[in-house]
Amino acid sequence: MLYKSVNTVTDDPEAYLNDLRDQVIINQSLVYVGSVCALFNIPLLLIFLSYKSFRERFQLLITLACADFLNCLSIVAQGAHKSILFLDVIATSLMPIKTPFDCVGEVWLVLREIGGLWAPMIQVIMGAERMLAVFKPASYNRTFTVRSISSVLFSIFFVIASLSAAIIVAWTNREKKLPYYCGRKAAFGANYGTYIYLLNVCGYATGFLLNLISYCRVRTFLSKTEKNKNLARLRYYLVISAMSTVLVSVPNFINMISVFFERIGDEITMTSNWLTAINSGMNFFVYLTLNEEFRNRCKQVLNTLLRKEVTGKAPIVEARSVMMS
Repeated sequence: MLYKSVNTVTDDPEAYLNDLRDQVIINQSLVYVGSVCALFNIPLLLIFLSYKSFRERFQLLITLACADFLNCLSIVAQGAHKSILFLDVIATSLMPIKTPFDCVGEVWLVLREIGGLWAPMIQVIMGAERMLAVFKPASYNRTFTVRSISSVLFSIFFVIASLSAAIIVAWTNREKKLPYYCGRKAAFGANYGTYIYLLNVCGYATGFLLNLISYCRVRTFLSKTEKNKNLARLRYYLVISAMSTVLVSVPNFINMISVFFERIGDEITMTSNWLTAINSGMNFFVYLTLNEEFRNRCKQVLNTLLRKEVTGKAPIVEARSVMMS
């Protein structure tokens, strides 16, 4: 790999390296934030996957949990990768020269793309599912299983197709020289960067709007029985989509503007990374608060674990009593 000196990009190398030292601290914080948020998704997936009824009825929520988990891992990988990169530049005063296709090989960037594409698309599908359940309940009940599986497969195909397009763009621009650190806009071009940001902005906002329409419909027009049946799921769908809109859509809207106005500060981008990780780690607590069935399942699992611990100690106590006798 080719390198260039820090002296070629700044008239004040010492100030530039000091700024990189601050960037190391910021990116190391991403590792901690992303790791904590990723850990919250592990019990969430375990609860969903360990219960047959959840596996059959909550395919979209399981898929969203997988997308959020990848999002958190991408934040961890991004923080670790950039911290190591900046430390190398500080130690050597040399910056690697990269091309867009070099960036495709960086794991953190690929994971960011997958999470950034997958999660908002799943939330759009979730909103559409609630609309169908409220406005066309007979069709919803008749096609539930096939539609859920098809929706998950469609979301996966969408991610694969979009990521393939990004790789093709990077390949066509493989002769272009980039800054020594990769980013969406640098690796895949301003147009693709705008597409990703637009998907995050409009995807989460669309999911929230669809859930809000369904919620208003249930509260206003449906009978008490239908209302109770639909409100249970709509409440946590609405909270999840609202939280994603506030924490992800708004910062990404600002990032989308930065595609055209480069002077918007890096602080916005870094704040967006933190908020994305937090958003991807909060769904466990949303389900725990608003989904009674999920809460009861967590209690069952916890009670089972505590019971095993107690019964594991009981034979020892009993054996000691016999020996003393």
